[in-house]
Amino acid sequence: MPAQPDLAAVPDSATATAVALSAVRHEYRSGGRRILALDGIDLRLAAGESLAVVGPSGCGKSTLLRMIAGFLRPSRGEIRVGGATVTRPGPDRGVVFQQPRLFPWLSVHGNVAYGLREAGVPRRARRERVEELLGLVGLGDVGALRPYELSGGMQQRAAIARALAPDPAILLLDEPFAALDALTRERLQEELRAIWLRTGKTLVLVTHSVDEAALLGSRIIVLSPRPGTVVLDEQSALPRVEHARDVPEFAALRSRILQAVGAPRS
Repeated sequence: MPAQPDLAAVPDSATATAVALSAVRHEYRSGGRRILALDGIDLRLAAGESLAVVGPSGCGKSTLLRMIAGFLRPSRGEIRVGGATVTRPGPDRGVVFQQPRLFPWLSVHGNVAYGLREAGVPRRARRERVEELLGLVGLGDVGALRPYELSGGMQQRAAIARALAPDPAILLLDEPFAALDALTRERLQEELRAIWLRTGKTLVLVTHSVDEAALLGSRIIVLSPRPGTVVLDEQSALPRVEHARDVPEFAALRSRILQAVGAPRS
């Protein structure tokens, strides 16, 4: 696999479009009624950006992510990834769900290698890639274990490694830390930010957490209550450093996101 660029070395002027949404609208049926989930979403996401999508429950955050992944089709509008219209899932988009969804009969190594094996990657290349990724997510010493032998946080690290294994251009994360305890969640947030800084991947993160959005988004959009429309679209001024919660810009950004969401300040 080709070496990944260090994001810190990528110039801020890079303007290649990784994801483009044009007048996207999504409706679904429920109990005989048509429900409008999202309406009028126009978005251009540059390669290497980390987009955090935040908003109230039911505003269409996960629906938006699933359409980018190719699991759903928009009712109207168009979604393009790498210049091509999205019609189905593809190896250019890795997905991490709320639950790890690891295969319980495979080892951690086997789970991370699964997609590579299905794609016909030779055994030696698979082993090297998996070892590289397990080291990246801090699981270098547990590759032989089964998922049930891992903590929840370690399972989600394995899921992130599995999503990264095919070297997708885009990593899509649907509330990946929501089920974890607060301390584990904060630790994995910091680790995910470090992975983004190290790999230069384009990230799309759906979250209910304002703090998580402020920390992990190089760009943050806030969606309104259903039907979801963009009420805030802001580039983050946080420096690309570890422990970004400690810098003054974090509190200011968090306050602006809270105001857009309409949540009370704590």
